[in-house]
Amino acid sequence: MKKALAILLALALTLSFAACGGPSSASSTPAPASSTSAAPASSTPADEPSGDPVALTFWYWADNTDQSNLIQQIVKDFNESNDKNITVTAEEYPWDSGGFTDSTFNAIMGGGGPDMSTMKLQAGKTFAANGLYADMSSYVDAWEDKAQIGDNVWEMMRNATGDGKTSILPWTLEALYVYYRPSYFEKAEVEVPTTFEEFLTAIEKCTMDMDGDGKTEYGFGMRGAGGGQEHLGNFLYPYGATWDDLTTPEAVEAYKAYLSIYQNGYAPETAPSAAFAELTDGFKTGLTAMIIHHIGSYAQWVDLFGDDVDAFPVPGSDKGQWTCAGDTELVVYEQCENKDAAFEFYKYMTVGEGGTTWFKNTGKGLGTSNVKETEEFKSNKFQAVAAEALKSAGVLPPTDTLTEFINNVWAPTNQQALMGQITPEEALETMNKALHG
Repeated sequence: MKKALAILLALALTLSFAACGGPSSASSTPAPASSTSAAPASSTPADEPSGDPVALTFWYWADNTDQSNLIQQIVKDFNESNDKNITVTAEEYPWDSGGFTDSTFNAIMGGGGPDMSTMKLQAGKTFAANGLYADMSSYVDAWEDKAQIGDNVWEMMRNATGDGKTSILPWTLEALYVYYRPSYFEKAEVEVPTTFEEFLTAIEKCTMDMDGDGKTEYGFGMRGAGGGQEHLGNFLYPYGATWDDLTTPEAVEAYKAYLSIYQNGYAPETAPSAAFAELTDGFKTGLTAMIIHHIGSYAQWVDLFGDDVDAFPVPGSDKGQWTCAGDTELVVYEQCENKDAAFEFYKYMTVGEGGTTWFKNTGKGLGTSNVKETEEFKSNKFQAVAAEALKSAGVLPPTDTLTEFINNVWAPTNQQALMGQITPEEALETMNKALHG
């Protein structure tokens, strides 16, 4: 057992994350971020609280100072409004390229750490294997608002731990979808695609000289390098393939369709080396008609293009549909002595006022009723697309070797395949081995 625990701890120290995966660095004992070091929120309940006082600690990371301040305010509001005498102390720690996860793991293994925290699905198996998560299945099953969150999302949570338990609670998922230029579609005489075959046709037809300057604009902004692994799944599932085995005939057919976009000249020449910056620069300058991204970039496209930008979910087929989702979830740890109170806080952060406030200020959520009722949702056409895309969303398989696949295998292997230096079968064999061993 000690040897197994040591192995699992070593794995935890090498985990890494991005939107659906990225680099990680480990640290031992976490130190609060200096700019937003948290103090216990004051508690002045609006109504007389019932029951004995309950104190909970909640660790989180934030993308910026404004987001951290928002979480602190949401927690303060919860403390003041709940009638169960619950006081949550929210403490911010830096994400540190995934170091937050390692630090939380080490703190709990050492006998400290929080009652609850934010978490990414890719850490699920390591924490679950060490018995650190509380099994919240009974709470979720009895929750009257459970159905507001899609079945595919709950399945995603269960799959992340590998034990069939609902130990990770969904909070924020940002599904990828397609941004496109309506003026390009009009000139190419194509409609918004509703099937994957129509999507490929639109990519082909939108590759043309759009403005008469003698230069070609391309139908699709391909992210062939860093982060592009997230888009591969958009191609796999419509052909009947999955992430479980990238060497099947269906996966080979899907990958050939993906490669053909570049090899037929429907994506920019720089596609094999393109990461996020190149992807967005191509769309920004009008070089590409379509790119795959999430809700986080809609504002810059509206500012730049006005009405000449729209979106649609990446289509599927009768064989399947899938899109990647960046995630930030909430977890309750087994060491938490009052899991009832912890679940009350979770409900507040999703279908409660906390979830509403979070969405209004960040645009992030799960498409629950309280979110859809806001003016911020109703007036933003991209939010409706994001909510629709969430129905087919998932994450890359949380294997122990996912970091290696993302950081060291995907880009060079995919680049070689795009350039015709290796066959699709050889590329997929390499990727599959990196993912599954």
